[in-house]
Amino acid sequence: MKHVTILLSLIFFTVPVFGQPALAGPAPARVLTETLVEQDKTQFTPMQGILYFDTACNASTEVGGLVSDVYFSNGATVKKGDILVRLNTDFTDQDIRLKQTQIQRLDLRIEHAKKDLERYVKLLDQEAASETDFEHLSYAHKELVKERDALKVNLGKIRLKKNKSVIRAPFDGIILEKDVDLGNWIQPGKSLCKIGSTGDLFVNVPVNESLLKFLEPGTPIKVVLHAFDREVTGHMEGILPRACEKTKNVSLKIRIPAQAAVAENMSATAYIPTSQRKKLKKIPRDAIIRRQGKSFVYTVINDKAKSLPLNILFFRGAYAYTDTADLTAGMAVIVDGNQRLMENQPVNNLGGHL
Repeated sequence: MKHVTILLSLIFFTVPVFGQPALAGPAPARVLTETLVEQDKTQFTPMQGILYFDTACNASTEVGGLVSDVYFSNGATVKKGDILVRLNTDFTDQDIRLKQTQIQRLDLRIEHAKKDLERYVKLLDQEAASETDFEHLSYAHKELVKERDALKVNLGKIRLKKNKSVIRAPFDGIILEKDVDLGNWIQPGKSLCKIGSTGDLFVNVPVNESLLKFLEPGTPIKVVLHAFDREVTGHMEGILPRACEKTKNVSLKIRIPAQAAVAENMSATAYIPTSQRKKLKKIPRDAIIRRQGKSFVYTVINDKAKSLPLNILFFRGAYAYTDTADLTAGMAVIVDGNQRLMENQPVNNLGGHL
């Protein structure tokens, strides 16, 4: 009886239960799609460049003197007209007061000589004075006036020297080098600092000479400043007038907007046109999947996910551009729900959007 029970148990566990459903495949994935569009676009290639100031000068002084104040430091941003250095003007101030006093004394002498002339005119009319004495007095009055004019010119020169004792920034810029400190005695022509003009900030990008046919002055170029993770729009202004003898590369001059706290030779990436305009497909970044160093997108064919390899030419904002032949305008690509899809997995398309 015991053997019969064991046998019935084995039969029970080995006989399939009829009516049980077979194992199902993966459930349909809920996805969103976007319709591809085709646009006429120029291909852009990222190329490395460095920042430089096309206009830079060594600010100096036209007069000598003792430095009493310094108003800048290395790397500081300055505006045109900002005071950089002030020289001591104690002696100049004394000279100004002295000349002013001398002019005031001459004013008194001139006034006195003028009154004498007026009296001599009356005496001459009455024939009570000699014409020679009148002429001597007239010449003496004119000499006093000329002497006062000379003093005024001298006073203007001294005041100009005082004005020149305040050295100002010649343009908006950044201090690249500082060559003066408080208490220094400086001679005329001495360099006080080197200033780079922020109004003439450029990116120098070496490119092959064959790419010049795709560029012309004024071409807008996207530039990424790595130090600030900032994107700006520059404009191609020309090339530096010397090509590399070995590589035949030429250096593009790309003007960018003024930036605060930049330094010469900082790195930047410029996106240079490297082709004529051609029809390219516009791919949303959200549609792009990267695995094992390759890029692809999922499209929907017969309600199933189908992957297509992707050749990305360049990115622009939220989109990439491709010349992949298997992708055509009007095709739907999956932009949401694509991260965990499997090949040929059924999908439930919740709708497309543009």
